[in-house]
Amino acid sequence: MKESYRIEALKPHEVSTVVSIVKNSFEPTYLIPSVYRGDGIAEFITAELQNPYSVYRYFVLYEDEVLAGYAEFKIFQNISTAFLNIIAVSSDHKNKGIGNKLYQYTKNLFESLGFESIALDVYESNTIALNWYNGFGFKKIDTTPFHEVNPKNLTDSKSSIGIQNYPQYRVVQQQYGFYFLDINIDGEPFRLGTIGNDAIVRGEYSDHLSRSLLQIRTRLHLDKIYYIGKGIHPDYVLIDSINRMELKLNYDNKKSGE
Repeated sequence: MKESYRIEALKPHEVSTVVSIVKNSFEPTYLIPSVYRGDGIAEFITAELQNPYSVYRYFVLYEDEVLAGYAEFKIFQNISTAFLNIIAVSSDHKNKGIGNKLYQYTKNLFESLGFESIALDVYESNTIALNWYNGFGFKKIDTTPFHEVNPKNLTDSKSSIGIQNYPQYRVVQQQYGFYFLDINIDGEPFRLGTIGNDAIVRGEYSDHLSRSLLQIRTRLHLDKIYYIGKGIHPDYVLIDSINRMELKLNYDNKKSGE
């Protein structure tokens, strides 16, 4: 029987379906820092589909007229990189090569558009995904620890804390279920992401920020705090490590032309 599938850009009426596919395709731990945990992620994607300047590109794969696969990329034009945020396959269509078809299509597309690389993050413990990407030629270029901050080890501080964008934060957080806070601690600026009632701290470890997390957590009624970065406080609990992987596009052509 002839294979029947097509790949095309995501349409608004398909958004709820792809969000469901993502939420059912990954272990809960892997989605901790993902905005797909936000209650309003479908509304966010729908708004991005209407944004003529969006940095996101969304693709769906239909097999026999059933939406079976989904991929989301974020475009970094300044470094000619397409960042693969999500690639997911419906549970009813796993082990049919759907992910391979979707990846190859998007890889060829970005290559034809002149992009120099595709990058992505994958958990160290997700050996199936690691082996899958290794098979396509992706190389690990960095590893970042992913910790949970134990609130029992947080101590209150006398720091002076200010939030510059609190009104915007409240509006967007309520609408989409995720946003960020621009925080000033004793004159030092920090950005703190939030998804639901959880906070996600990214970047190099800062003792100054760490000493203020209890006050921030209490005042903003946050639940868990996670830290994705290096040089972590010894009381933080390691969840996993996140590997940054990259595939250079047109590598063979560039090499032959040197």
